[in-house]
Amino acid sequence: MAITNCSLVGVSLAQRLHAPNLAVAQQVKGQKGWVWLSNLRFPFAPNQPPADSTELPFYTEEIFYLQQAGKLNVLMGPAQLDRTGNMNISAIGDWKKPAAVLALARGVPDNTTNGKRVFYVVNNHSKRVFVEEVDFVCGYGWGPLRREGTIRYGGPEKVFTNLGIMGFEQSIGRIRLESVHTGISVEQVVENTGFELVMPDPVPETAAPTDEELRLIREVIDPLGMRRLDFLKGDAYKEAMKEISAGITH
Repeated sequence: MAITNCSLVGVSLAQRLHAPNLAVAQQVKGQKGWVWLSNLRFPFAPNQPPADSTELPFYTEEIFYLQQAGKLNVLMGPAQLDRTGNMNISAIGDWKKPAAVLALARGVPDNTTNGKRVFYVVNNHSKRVFVEEVDFVCGYGWGPLRREGTIRYGGPEKVFTNLGIMGFEQSIGRIRLESVHTGISVEQVVENTGFELVMPDPVPETAAPTDEELRLIREVIDPLGMRRLDFLKGDAYKEAMKEISAGITH
Protein backbone atom coordinates (compact mmCIF):
# COMPACT_ATOMS: atom_id res chain seq x y z
CA MET A 1 0.00 0.00 0.00
CA ALA A 2 2.09 2.88 -1.27
CA ILE A 3 0.21 6.16 -1.04
CA THR A 4 2.63 8.89 -2.10
CA ASN A 5 4.50 9.60 -5.31
CA CYS A 6 7.83 9.17 -3.53
CA SER A 7 6.70 5.83 -2.11
CA LEU A 8 5.81 4.54 -5.55
CA VAL A 9 9.06 5.85 -7.04
CA GLY A 10 10.99 4.09 -4.27
CA VAL A 11 9.13 0.82 -4.79
CA SER A 12 9.67 1.01 -8.54
CA LEU A 13 13.39 1.60 -7.99
CA ALA A 14 13.54 -1.43 -5.68
CA GLN A 15 11.79 -3.57 -8.30
CA ARG A 16 14.41 -2.68 -10.89
CA LEU A 17 17.49 -3.01 -8.69
CA HIS A 18 16.89 -5.26 -5.71
CA ALA A 19 13.49 -6.96 -5.63
CA PRO A 20 12.32 -8.18 -9.07
CA ASN A 21 9.55 -10.27 -7.50
CA LEU A 22 8.09 -7.32 -5.58
CA ALA A 23 4.66 -6.29 -6.86
CA VAL A 24 2.47 -3.32 -5.92
CA ALA A 25 -1.23 -3.80 -5.15
CA GLN A 26 -3.24 -1.02 -6.78
CA GLN A 27 -6.93 -0.34 -7.34
CA VAL A 28 -7.69 0.70 -10.91
CA LYS A 29 -10.35 3.18 -11.91
CA GLY A 30 -13.38 1.59 -13.53
CA GLN A 31 -12.44 -1.95 -12.50
CA LYS A 32 -13.52 -4.18 -9.65
CA GLY A 33 -10.85 -5.46 -7.33
CA TRP A 34 -7.12 -4.78 -7.65
CA VAL A 35 -4.16 -5.43 -9.96
CA TRP A 36 -0.50 -6.20 -9.36
CA LEU A 37 1.94 -3.66 -10.79
CA SER A 38 5.60 -4.01 -11.70
CA ASN A 39 8.22 -1.66 -13.16
CA LEU A 40 6.06 1.38 -12.56
CA ARG A 41 6.85 4.64 -14.30
CA PHE A 42 5.42 8.14 -14.04
CA PRO A 43 3.39 10.11 -14.77
CA PHE A 44 -0.03 8.49 -14.42
CA ALA A 45 -3.34 9.67 -13.03
CA PRO A 46 -4.57 8.36 -9.66
CA ASN A 47 -5.71 4.72 -9.98
CA GLN A 48 -4.83 4.73 -13.70
CA PRO A 49 -1.36 3.12 -13.91
CA PRO A 50 0.36 2.47 -17.27
CA ALA A 51 -1.02 -0.58 -19.07
CA ASP A 52 2.46 -2.08 -19.52
CA SER A 53 2.98 -2.01 -15.75
CA THR A 54 -0.26 -3.88 -15.05
CA GLU A 55 -0.05 -7.58 -14.40
CA LEU A 56 -2.52 -10.01 -12.82
CA PRO A 57 -5.92 -8.75 -11.55
CA PHE A 58 -7.15 -10.03 -8.17
CA TYR A 59 -9.91 -9.47 -5.65
CA THR A 60 -9.80 -7.75 -2.26
CA GLU A 61 -10.14 -11.06 -0.40
CA GLU A 62 -6.68 -12.06 -1.62
CA ILE A 63 -5.17 -9.09 0.22
CA PHE A 64 -6.34 -10.62 3.49
CA TYR A 65 -5.01 -14.06 2.53
CA LEU A 66 -1.59 -12.56 1.82
CA GLN A 67 -1.71 -10.58 5.04
CA GLN A 68 -2.52 -13.63 7.15
CA ALA A 69 0.24 -15.56 5.39
CA GLY A 70 2.78 -12.88 6.29
CA LYS A 71 3.47 -11.88 2.69
CA LEU A 72 2.08 -8.34 2.64
CA ASN A 73 4.43 -5.38 3.12
CA VAL A 74 2.72 -2.07 3.83
CA LEU A 75 3.72 1.56 3.17
CA MET A 76 1.49 4.13 4.87
CA GLY A 77 1.45 7.86 5.59
CA PRO A 78 0.43 8.69 9.18
CA ALA A 79 -1.37 11.88 10.17
CA GLN A 80 0.03 11.40 13.68
CA LEU A 81 2.75 9.14 15.09
CA ASP A 82 3.78 8.91 18.73
CA ARG A 83 6.96 7.80 20.50
CA THR A 84 5.93 4.12 20.55
CA GLY A 85 4.91 4.05 16.89
CA ASN A 86 1.15 4.21 17.44
CA MET A 87 -0.36 5.71 14.30
CA ASN A 88 -3.46 7.79 13.55
CA ILE A 89 -5.15 8.51 10.22
CA SER A 90 -8.68 8.72 11.59
CA ALA A 91 -9.37 12.05 13.29
CA ILE A 92 -7.62 14.96 15.02
CA GLY A 93 -8.84 16.11 18.42
CA ASP A 94 -11.49 14.73 20.76
CA TRP A 95 -13.03 11.62 19.21
CA LYS A 96 -16.54 12.72 20.23
CA LYS A 97 -16.08 16.12 18.57
CA PRO A 98 -12.95 16.04 16.38
CA ALA A 99 -11.39 19.15 14.91
CA ALA A 100 -10.82 17.22 11.68
CA VAL A 101 -12.09 13.92 10.32
CA LEU A 102 -9.54 12.18 8.10
CA ALA A 103 -9.48 8.80 6.33
CA LEU A 104 -10.84 6.78 9.29
CA ALA A 105 -8.96 3.65 10.34
CA ARG A 106 -9.47 1.73 7.06
CA GLY A 107 -7.16 -1.31 6.98
CA VAL A 108 -4.56 0.07 9.38
CA PRO A 109 -5.56 -2.06 12.42
CA ASP A 110 -5.14 -5.21 10.33
CA ASN A 111 -1.95 -3.97 8.70
CA THR A 112 -0.24 -3.29 12.03
CA THR A 113 -1.29 -6.51 13.73
CA ASN A 114 -1.10 -9.00 10.85
CA GLY A 115 1.12 -7.48 8.15
CA LYS A 116 4.64 -8.70 7.51
CA ARG A 117 6.58 -5.43 7.43
CA VAL A 118 5.15 -1.96 8.04
CA PHE A 119 6.84 1.27 6.92
CA TYR A 120 5.68 4.86 7.41
CA VAL A 121 6.39 7.75 5.04
CA VAL A 122 6.13 11.36 6.28
CA ASN A 123 6.56 14.13 3.71
CA ASN A 124 6.61 16.95 6.25
CA HIS A 125 8.45 16.07 9.46
CA SER A 126 6.83 18.28 12.11
CA LYS A 127 5.38 18.32 15.62
CA ARG A 128 1.92 18.11 14.07
CA VAL A 129 2.80 14.59 12.93
CA PHE A 130 5.24 13.44 15.63
CA VAL A 131 3.16 13.90 18.77
CA GLU A 132 3.49 12.80 22.40
CA GLU A 133 0.26 10.79 22.14
CA VAL A 134 -1.92 10.17 19.08
CA ASP A 135 -5.55 11.33 19.32
CA PHE A 136 -6.83 7.95 18.12
CA VAL A 137 -4.91 4.67 17.77
CA CYS A 138 -5.50 3.26 14.30
CA GLY A 139 -2.24 1.33 14.05
CA TYR A 140 -0.49 -0.24 17.02
CA GLY A 141 3.21 0.37 17.52
CA TRP A 142 5.67 -1.10 20.04
CA GLY A 143 3.58 -0.67 23.18
CA PRO A 144 3.22 -3.23 26.00
CA LEU A 145 0.90 -5.58 24.09
CA ARG A 146 3.51 -6.09 21.39
CA ARG A 147 6.52 -6.21 23.70
CA GLU A 148 4.88 -8.88 25.86
CA GLY A 149 3.94 -10.93 22.79
CA THR A 150 0.14 -10.50 22.82
CA ILE A 151 0.41 -8.86 19.37
CA ARG A 152 3.02 -10.76 17.41
CA TYR A 153 2.98 -9.42 13.86
CA GLY A 154 2.89 -6.23 11.84
CA GLY A 155 4.99 -3.88 13.97
CA PRO A 156 6.37 -0.78 12.22
CA GLU A 157 10.01 -1.10 11.18
CA LYS A 158 11.04 2.22 9.64
CA VAL A 159 9.83 5.80 9.31
CA PHE A 160 11.11 7.74 6.28
CA THR A 161 10.73 11.53 6.43
CA ASN A 162 12.04 14.57 4.57
CA LEU A 163 14.57 15.06 7.40
CA GLY A 164 15.84 11.56 8.12
CA ILE A 165 15.21 7.87 8.75
CA MET A 166 13.97 6.40 12.01
CA GLY A 167 13.62 2.89 13.35
CA PHE A 168 12.36 1.42 16.62
CA GLU A 169 14.09 0.41 19.82
CA GLN A 170 11.74 -2.52 20.22
CA SER A 171 12.83 -3.60 23.71
CA ILE A 172 11.68 -0.30 25.21
CA GLY A 173 9.06 0.60 22.61
CA ARG A 174 10.57 3.88 21.40
CA ILE A 175 11.31 5.55 18.08
CA ARG A 176 15.05 5.81 17.32
CA LEU A 177 16.69 8.29 14.98
CA GLU A 178 18.90 6.30 12.63
CA SER A 179 20.20 8.93 10.22
CA VAL A 180 19.72 12.50 9.00
CA HIS A 181 19.67 13.46 5.33
CA THR A 182 22.42 15.52 3.72
CA GLY A 183 22.13 19.16 4.80
CA ILE A 184 19.88 18.34 7.78
CA SER A 185 21.08 18.63 11.37
CA VAL A 186 20.09 16.54 14.35
CA GLU A 187 18.85 19.75 15.96
CA GLN A 188 16.37 20.26 13.13
CA VAL A 189 14.94 16.79 13.69
CA VAL A 190 14.69 17.34 17.44
CA GLU A 191 13.01 20.73 17.01
CA ASN A 192 10.38 19.22 14.73
CA THR A 193 9.60 16.17 16.87
CA GLY A 194 7.10 16.36 19.72
CA PHE A 195 8.84 13.78 21.92
CA GLU A 196 12.35 12.69 22.88
CA LEU A 197 14.03 10.40 20.38
CA VAL A 198 16.41 7.57 21.12
CA MET A 199 19.51 8.27 19.05
CA PRO A 200 23.03 6.99 18.46
CA ASP A 201 26.08 9.12 19.15
CA PRO A 202 26.97 10.32 16.63
CA VAL A 203 23.95 10.22 14.34
CA PRO A 204 25.13 9.16 10.86
CA GLU A 205 24.19 10.82 7.59
CA THR A 206 21.77 8.97 5.32
CA ALA A 207 23.58 7.18 2.51
CA ALA A 208 23.48 9.20 -0.70
CA PRO A 209 21.82 7.67 -3.78
CA THR A 210 24.14 6.09 -6.31
CA ASP A 211 24.59 7.43 -9.84
CA GLU A 212 22.59 4.49 -11.20
CA GLU A 213 19.73 5.08 -8.77
CA LEU A 214 19.58 8.75 -9.75
CA ARG A 215 19.66 7.86 -13.45
CA LEU A 216 16.76 5.44 -13.12
CA ILE A 217 14.67 7.89 -11.09
CA ARG A 218 15.35 10.90 -13.31
CA GLU A 219 15.36 9.25 -16.74
CA VAL A 220 13.24 6.09 -16.49
CA ILE A 221 10.87 6.06 -13.51
CA ASP A 222 9.93 9.71 -12.98
CA PRO A 223 11.47 12.00 -15.63
CA LEU A 224 8.79 14.71 -15.12
CA GLY A 225 9.40 14.89 -11.38
CA MET A 226 5.99 13.81 -10.06
CA ARG A 227 7.70 12.99 -6.77
CA ARG A 228 8.17 16.70 -5.99
CA LEU A 229 4.39 17.14 -5.72
CA ASP A 230 4.57 15.41 -2.32
CA PHE A 231 6.39 18.45 -0.91
CA LEU A 232 4.70 21.38 -2.65
CA LYS A 233 1.61 23.45 -1.89
CA GLY A 234 -0.28 26.41 -3.31
CA ASP A 235 1.31 28.30 -6.22
CA ALA A 236 4.42 26.10 -6.19
CA TYR A 237 2.23 23.01 -6.63
CA LYS A 238 0.28 24.64 -9.48
CA GLU A 239 3.49 25.65 -11.24
CA ALA A 240 4.89 22.13 -10.96
CA MET A 241 1.67 20.71 -12.38
CA LYS A 242 1.95 23.10 -15.35
CA GLU A 243 5.50 21.88 -16.02
CA ILE A 244 4.44 18.24 -15.76
CA SER A 245 1.49 18.84 -18.14
CA ALA A 246 3.88 20.51 -20.59
CA GLY A 247 6.30 17.58 -20.37
CA ILE A 248 9.16 19.54 -18.78
CA THR A 249 11.57 17.03 -17.26
CA HIS A 250 13.36 17.21 -13.92
